[in-house]
Amino acid sequence: MSGSEENEQIARAMALSLQGLEARMSQEEQERSDLKIAIAASLGKTVDQLTARDMLLADTPAKPSLKREREEDAISGQHRVLKRFDNSESQFWNGVVKLTYIKGFIGPDYIRFKDIVQKDKLKKAVITAFVCSMDFINDNFPTDVNLCIVTHGRPAMQRQVHSHRVIIQPPLKDEKFGVFHPKLMLLFYGTSMRVVIGSANMERYDYEDLENVVFIQDFPKLDRPCKSIAELPRFARDICDLLDHMQVPASVMQELLQYNFEKAKAHIVASVSGVFEGEEQYKKYGHTRLADVVQEITGFNLDPKDYPKVEMQTSSLGSLSVLYLNELYKSFCGLPAYANGRATSTILKKNELPPIDVVYPTRETVESSRLGPPGAGTICLNTSSWKKPTFPKQVMCDAISQRSGTLMHSKYIIATLPNAVSKNPKNKVKGWVYCGSHNATVSAWGKFTVSRDSKQPKMNISNWELGVVLPIYEETDIPAPYLRPPPRYQSNQDAWTQNMEW
Repeated sequence: MSGSEENEQIARAMALSLQGLEARMSQEEQERSDLKIAIAASLGKTVDQLTARDMLLADTPAKPSLKREREEDAISGQHRVLKRFDNSESQFWNGVVKLTYIKGFIGPDYIRFKDIVQKDKLKKAVITAFVCSMDFINDNFPTDVNLCIVTHGRPAMQRQVHSHRVIIQPPLKDEKFGVFHPKLMLLFYGTSMRVVIGSANMERYDYEDLENVVFIQDFPKLDRPCKSIAELPRFARDICDLLDHMQVPASVMQELLQYNFEKAKAHIVASVSGVFEGEEQYKKYGHTRLADVVQEITGFNLDPKDYPKVEMQTSSLGSLSVLYLNELYKSFCGLPAYANGRATSTILKKNELPPIDVVYPTRETVESSRLGPPGAGTICLNTSSWKKPTFPKQVMCDAISQRSGTLMHSKYIIATLPNAVSKNPKNKVKGWVYCGSHNATVSAWGKFTVSRDSKQPKMNISNWELGVVLPIYEETDIPAPYLRPPPRYQSNQDAWTQNMEW
């Protein structure tokens, strides 16, 4: 049967269901039909106008659980269209991963920006982003609340723009390359504070039209503040270190001493623009920091048969190569780049592709989206990079949002282990998940080398970035923004590139 004939049959079946055959359908079929109607409505179409791509999500049976069944991983691949969940007063003491609200879709995985900020209770805040829309900020942060805004720009500077507002542009390692790209919010309330780390810029477009992700955790005030940053748990120390590099006022770090971070759920992975040399320094940021986190999660060096399968969803791509994918993959396995006075050997054969699926949209996916090509300004890959014969096109998979027709600005890495590992047999690690601002680029994750002069390990990082890593257990319930498993590019498909004509 051809695709068009199949679509016509589906459309006819849906039309019949609207003419009174609902009662004769099974409960599962009825749920599926209702979901298709909801998707058609969210896209501004009739059910007869739905395309096969529109219906890809609708044809996935809705289930009450967000966990995937009969799969080795515990990251959800399905979502339901449900009643709105009210997060306006919610507190997330145990830490959660949420997807940002998009107009037309509601459900337990999604959260609105106003529910993240809860401005009526807000006392002070620090916000960082590559793009900061002052109209959006003014709408969501009261003007009588002290607000520190950290954003991209050259040269590095700090200026007071309002009695309650300071803008900071942190330093970049040179005048040409690199951007300030982390998305962090520190929101202070009367008896608690909230840490938000995600992929969305500080603008309405990112929080209402594009697919983005946020990690949120609330922390209570201590009865007695810590005496120094050194007393804080690693999660809070890492935030303080990042703020210090950003040249945020020291009073912000002092404020963190008042909160209890003992139950911090995530591991911080940051990139700082600069060159970091030496056995301690090279592991502080970028993918070599990720290697340490993975090592801590898995508990030991993995046997080659236990190396993870990785999905790396991104909204921007650089000039990928097999060599750099293998550099990243070593860190994804939790293996150090440097040991015993020298760079460690590669774990795969020369020119062998690691088991990484890079999840990035095809041209077809962008063109058929609700926003179309004009909405894909922050989905970036140069045509020249894509056309290079060395670009590893075999790893490419289409990024199709769970919310049909939505373009994705999220950045996700899901690593699943073939064999659960843990020192504690009752709590076996099945993998790990990253979410944050890091795209699949050398600028974001950094490049490892050994210095010719000092013979010391060195990380060269262009961008500032920030994300979190969480372990995956059997009971882990974290939403994935894209359809899984992601479909591999067909031979006639091209990646969306930034400078394509339409």
